Amino acid sequence: MPTLHAHSDASGYFAKASLHGRAVVFQLSAPAAQRLTGAGLVDGSRLSQQLLLALIQSGDAYTRPDAGPQSDSNQTALPYGEGELDADGILPRCEETGGHLDLHLVGLDDGLGSGRRQARLLALEPRHVLRKQAALSIPVAVLSRRTLDQLVAVNKLPAASPAVTVLARWFDHRLASAWDELARLRAARQEGLSFERSDELPLR
Repeated sequence: MPTLHAHSDASGYFAKASLHGRAVVFQLSAPAAQRLTGAGLVDGSRLSQQLLLALIQSGDAYTRPDAGPQSDSNQTALPYGEGELDADGILPRCEETGGHLDLHLVGLDDGLGSGRRQARLLALEPRHVLRKQAALSIPVAVLSRRTLDQLVAVNKLPAASPAVTVLARWFDHRLASAWDELARLRAARQEGLSFERSDELPLR
C-alpha cells in the first residue's frame, strides 16, 4: 500500500508505492501535501491506491529527473506488504519501453514535409532518440482531458491516435472520489475518539 513521507529537510512530502515490483517515489505538490496533512495524514501514513492514482491523474504526484529520485535506492519491499499501484492497468505506459515514469505526449512529424503528425506516449530515452522529429512534447503530468481535447481541436495531435485514446481513457477514470473516502474515514475516526472521551470518568 502506498505511504506518505516527509522529506528530511522539511521541504515537502513524497509518496512511495509499489510499481511492478519496484518501490517508486512520487513527489507531491505543495497543495496536495497540504490537503493530505490537513486530512490528518502524517509521515508514514498509508494512502489508498486510488488516492495516489487520483494525485497522479491531477498532476499532484509526479516523477521526473529533476524532482529527486524516482525509485527507492535500496529497492526494498514497501511497508504494509502487498498493494500494486497499477493493479488494474489504468496508468499510461511508454509505447516503446512499457514504463510509466516521466512520460510525455509527443507529437512527431513524419519527416516527409507532409504536415502529418503522429502522437506517441514516450519515456525519456525514446524521446531522446526521436528528438529531431518531435514538434511537440508535453509531460503527461501537466495534461488534463480538457487540454488534450484542445490539442486535438487545433490539429496539434491526430484524434485517431492510440496515444490520445489511452490518455482520454486515463483522464476519464473517476478517481477523485478517493478524497471523499478519506474524508469519511477521518470523520469516523474523530467520532470514535469523541465517543471514547465521553466514556471517561471526570477527574476529581
